Order: sequence, then structure tokens, then C-alpha cells
Amino acid sequence: MEQAIVIRSEIRKCMQEEGFTLGGFSKATEIRGSYLSLLLNHDPHNYPLPMRHFDSMIQALGKPEGWLYECYVDECFITGKPDRRRVEPFLLRCAELGKANCIERVLSRLIENLSQLSVVFEIAEKVHTAGNPQGAVPFYECVAEHEKHQHSETLAISQYRIFRAALGQDLQKNRDAATRFLQFRNRLPVHFQLDGLLQLANTYYTLSDWKRMGECADELIALARVVYQEQHQRKGSKREKASLNTERHLVVYYGQGYLLKATAYEKQGFYEDSRKYIDGYSDLSWFKDLDIIGIEEVNKFKMFAVANSYMLDMLMGHNHMLTDYTNYLASHPREVLFGLAIIVGTANRYGFSIDKTLEELSEEISKFNQYDDIIALGRRLHFHYHLSLYYLDKGATEQCIQNTLQSLNLSVTINNSSMFAQGVALFELCREQATEGQLNCYKKVLEEVRVHERVNLCHLSNKFL
Repeated sequence: MEQAIVIRSEIRKCMQEEGFTLGGFSKATEIRGSYLSLLLNHDPHNYPLPMRHFDSMIQALGKPEGWLYECYVDECFITGKPDRRRVEPFLLRCAELGKANCIERVLSRLIENLSQLSVVFEIAEKVHTAGNPQGAVPFYECVAEHEKHQHSETLAISQYRIFRAALGQDLQKNRDAATRFLQFRNRLPVHFQLDGLLQLANTYYTLSDWKRMGECADELIALARVVYQEQHQRKGSKREKASLNTERHLVVYYGQGYLLKATAYEKQGFYEDSRKYIDGYSDLSWFKDLDIIGIEEVNKFKMFAVANSYMLDMLMGHNHMLTDYTNYLASHPREVLFGLAIIVGTANRYGFSIDKTLEELSEEISKFNQYDDIIALGRRLHFHYHLSLYYLDKGATEQCIQNTLQSLNLSVTINNSSMFAQGVALFELCREQATEGQLNCYKKVLEEVRVHERVNLCHLSNKFL
């Protein structure tokens, strides 16, 4: 009650300072004069201040958005109980403006009655749908913390939304997010299950957790197949075909399942098994009812299959395919980063020269810093690290050191402590040949790590720090 009085007192004070009469303020706010008088001059219990009118007053007075919002929290509960007519628009505005403290205060009072959790979830979904997934996290966290039924669909969806919002460039945070969400993946509605499994598999790819990645790929293939069959059984029986409402076309989930499983096998050295799964997505034109988007996705998978077949040839030591693979990459620029990361690694393993390939693709290599999603950052890291080893073997120390420094910076960016340790060991091997500028860059990286604790330093001895 006290805060409600403060709001009205401050508004009247500012009206006077700005020279507003009641009639003038009524016109500026587009609030009927008699009602405006009741809102400002009578008992707040009888005339609570609607959120839309409060914002109109703030704007008319020239105050910044969110002015006196801390006081409006009590307005949401002025009758002793939460009033959704004020609570919901207030929370939506707080999410929009990043008023975390106000959100926390309202939620803590709302969930005194756990029946209000459904309201919290509905508001979370509205914030998310409005294009503000980070702003929705406090609401989903509230549901996750207080929902008592572990198999609740709203709990599973909340955990899924939290997982998606948490994913970023920090591998350790991504690992924690995946671990938290994993147990909820099969409790989701089907369309969320498909998206959730795909995101989990991609996350495990960036974490080099090939076992879990393969398991998620298996689940994705099985679920996509069931959904596909059910959709066409409905069509065959003349039942209405349900809208899937997924982020991607169904063929993407099916094809990605095979692609990810092939990758999991390839990363573990099971190349023939990997090739079998490549065959599984190389031609998906048999998918029924493909629209324009579906056809485009099928063509992409066909291209991926060609690229990944070249990749397997390289990994198996068939270096006579290098020229063909280089030509393929030259005509598919978006595949160059992925392809070169493989080529450099296999060149180191089998001891063949890739100088000509590096020269022919140099223009695309110069554009690698444009790719900054977590998967691309990981590929850039491995490319530069393995290129360092390639130049070290050739005796090209300067190029070795330059690429090592790039790999160290990328390790810090994505918080990859094991690759950071390998990069430090490689730099120390060449330290005596480093220029003063390179040594300064190296010290700067180490200092950043020490000050900001960006990676786990337990791998490193004190002499490096």
C-alpha cells in the first residue's frame, strides 16, 4: 500500500513540475479525466493503477521507461492476491526492459500459491515467443524449481527452453546445460523432442563426446521415422494430418540423425560403419510430400554425403583423392573450413604435402574469422592447431607459432582447456624462435586466462604462468 501511495504522489509531483493540469494530463495520456482523477487521488485499493495507464503516464511525463517500476510490484498484489490483469503486463514489460529484480520480487510472491505456476509458464512462453529467450529464463527457472511433478510437460518444456538459452561459446557451460536437460528429453511433446535431440547431438559434437552424440543420433533417427510413418498413416486413413510445428522440415531430423551417427563413427575411427550411415542420407528423395524447402534440404544432404565421402577417403589415407577433394572444396566455399580441418589432420597423420591445397584455398582461409558459432569455432581451433603441427614438421617455425597463437586464442574463446594445454606445450617447444611480438601475444593470452579464469589451468605448470 505504501508503494502505491508513493507512485501516485510522485506522479502528482511531476505533473506540477511539468505544468500539467488534470485536463492536460488526461489529453497527454489519453485517459478519461474523471477516471484519471480516481486513479491519482483516491484509495489505491479501490482504484488500482492499470499497467498500460502507468506506462502512458511515464511517457507523458518524459520519464525513462521503467520509472518507478520497483514501486509497482506492490500494485500487482494491492488487494492481497495477485491480479493477472496487472501481473502479466507488468512482467512482460519487465522482461522487455531487463528488470530482473522486479521479476524476482513478483515471482517470489506469486509462487506462494503453487497454482500460479501455470500463469508463470504462460508468461514465459509469451516472452519467448516475442523473441526474447534470455528474458524468459527467470520464468522457466521458476517453473523448474517449484514444479513438483517430475513428468510434467511444462517442466520438460521449461528445462528445454533453459537448455537452448544456455548454449553459447563456452564449452563447459554447454556441457552443464546438456547434462541438466538430458533426463527431460523424452518427456517433451514430439516436436520439441526432435529439436531437443538435434540440439543435444550437436552439443555433444562440440564437446567431442562421440558416445552420447551417437546415442542421441540413434534416438533422432528412430523418432523421425516414427513421426514420418504416423503422418502418412493418417493421410492413408483420411484422418487429418497433424501439424508438426518443428523448427525444421521433418526430413532434416531424419537426415541429421544419419549424418550425426556417421560422424560419431568417423570420430571413433570406424570408417566403414560411417560410410554406411552416409549412404543413409545421400539420397532422401524418397521422402513423400516434399515441398520446396524439403527438396532444398534433400539436395543439401546429397552435397554433404559427397563431401563426407571425400573426407573418409582422406582419413583412410587415400591421399590420391586430395586433388579431387580440393577442387570440390573450391567450388563449395562453405565447406572449406570443415574440409581443411580434416585435410590438415590427415596430412600430419600420413605425412603428405598439402601446400598446393593451402595455396588454392587461401582466399577462403582468410575468411575463417567470419565464422563464430560454436561448431565453427571448434573447427577453426583444430584447423590452426593441426596446421601448427604441419608447419612444425616442415621446419616453418614462424607459421607454426602464428597458428599456435590463433589456436590458443580460440581455446580461450570456447573454454577448451585440453586444447589450450596442448597449444601451450607446442608454443613452449618453439619459444626460443618466437619474435618479441609473438612472445607478447603469448603472455597476453596467459594473462587473460589467469585474470578471467577462462579455462581450467590445472593442466599447466607454474613456469608457464
